[in-house]
Amino acid sequence: MKGSKRCMALILTIILTISVSIGAVFAEPNEIDYSQWDTQAAYPPDIINTKYMQSVKYLIDKKILTGFEDGTFRPNEPINRAQIAVAVAKATNRISDLEAMANKNTFADLSGYNWAKGHINALVDAGIIKGRSDTTFAPGENITYAELVTILVRMNPSAASTLEERGNWPNNYIDYVTTYNYLGDVNVKDWNAPAPRGDAAKLIYRFIPKN
Repeated sequence: MKGSKRCMALILTIILTISVSIGAVFAEPNEIDYSQWDTQAAYPPDIINTKYMQSVKYLIDKKILTGFEDGTFRPNEPINRAQIAVAVAKATNRISDLEAMANKNTFADLSGYNWAKGHINALVDAGIIKGRSDTTFAPGENITYAELVTILVRMNPSAASTLEERGNWPNNYIDYVTTYNYLGDVNVKDWNAPAPRGDAAKLIYRFIPKN
């Protein structure tokens, strides 16, 4: 009799263990602990858990900005005018006719920048970007904070009506972005200084519509 009870208890223990195991395997989706999943592996390691992460992640997902071949983003390095033109053209969806745009000779200094020429010309046609002169774009030169916010404000045609009353360039654009808090936590100490890649990403992210 005692042997039968021990056998029955053992069987019940086995059944209970199996039930718990099956329940764990077939748990409802909202019960799964995703906190241990590595969802950051696809992004540059030098922006993980930094103030740039949200902006850079979004822009990479949307193929607006990319990192370097070694997998880094280098948020503290400057970004040049050609790279910004490509990013803004993608952000404003002005990439449908790049081949035709690349055949235009708007500027004389775009030799070696065929990868950006169509984007630059598309933005010039749209009135979003300008050269450093009528014939030069200076594609390899670092973009300044003042130039960057000017380009980003020009993405919004409705802003033009308020710029004239705000003074001359670049003060009118600077006044606009500070008045409407487009800078967020980007702290600009010198508007003529080169804008680093991390700050450029944050500003582009703040200006473009999200979908």
